[in-house]
Amino acid sequence: MKKYLGFVFILAMFVMPLVSNALEFRGGEQPSVSKNEKVANDLYMGGGSVTSAGSIKGDLITGGGNILISGDVGGDLMAGGGNISIISDIGDDVRVGGGTVVLSGKVGGDLIVGGGQVNISGAGIGGDAVIGAGNLSIDAPVEGNVYIGGGNVYVNAPIGGNVKIEAEKVTLGSSAVISGTLTYKAKNELTKEAGAVVKGEVKFEPIKNKNKNISPLALKAIFSAVIVWKFFALLACALLVGLMLRKFNKEIAQFAVKRPFFELGRGVLVMVAMPIISILFFVTVVGIPFGVAGLLGYALIMLFVWVISPIVLGSVLYSYLFKKEIEISWKTILLGVIVYSLLCLIPFVGWLVQMLLMFITLGSLVALKLQIAKEWR
Repeated sequence: MKKYLGFVFILAMFVMPLVSNALEFRGGEQPSVSKNEKVANDLYMGGGSVTSAGSIKGDLITGGGNILISGDVGGDLMAGGGNISIISDIGDDVRVGGGTVVLSGKVGGDLIVGGGQVNISGAGIGGDAVIGAGNLSIDAPVEGNVYIGGGNVYVNAPIGGNVKIEAEKVTLGSSAVISGTLTYKAKNELTKEAGAVVKGEVKFEPIKNKNKNISPLALKAIFSAVIVWKFFALLACALLVGLMLRKFNKEIAQFAVKRPFFELGRGVLVMVAMPIISILFFVTVVGIPFGVAGLLGYALIMLFVWVISPIVLGSVLYSYLFKKEIEISWKTILLGVIVYSLLCLIPFVGWLVQMLLMFITLGSLVALKLQIAKEWR
């Protein structure tokens, strides 16, 4: 019960801003905040390439392919995307996940980051840091504790608290000064450059088989990074598809509300039949191109359904909660992505609900296509 109350609490924290005026949203291919602009409230941004050069007093929550934060943020920063560059000061906590993450500004609170390549420099981190990365370089001081899971880890800055590391290779640079205890697991003992200092105790545990012995710390760091990246990737895609194809998505949601069980059955039928029919084409040489096209089309359809399922969910929930007609807006999309993402945290039941939503959405999509085909006749 406590677990589910926690989910409800998290959901409430995200949903409450939807009914508040202290919120601003910007979406599109290249949403931005200009250099001289000041945003007094929290800001949500989603798109292909996101740029924030102005001053934001509240929180900044953003997702996109490329993200550049060069203006100060007074509150928290949450970001997910392909390439993320943060070169400004963040007043409170930072939570980011991406392929490449570069942080060179000051962080007032805690830092949680996950990525393939992570570089941290600048004025430093005011709180604790939890990092998961393939290649990690820390050249900024951290006042609190540091928890790291990764491949190659290079620490070259003062650390005020304890340090725990699970990695293939650990190197302490000449500017590294660890005030607390250093506990690390690695294939070999760390490399310590001249000038590096560990004031506390050093605890080393060799990793004999890295494929079988993955530490809970590394798993938590990787899992957190994946969750953050997946949420913002889905949010960015849903905003782009939802706002560009507003009418199209509204009609799909209307089909889903009108005949949910019928569309559920239709969705199951299409999901099962389409790959089977495509595979059958491979029996003859002539049919191979059709089989390949069918499987590629199936993959694209399922990707599209994954994006529009939270759009449909959010529009239906918003309509039910606020007693309004079905609509597609940034509020309904954000609500849908949040609820859809939280479902994956509920074992079995959440995944089952997600699958049913995808079936209903797929069935509704096919129904709309059939209706369009009839009108063309």
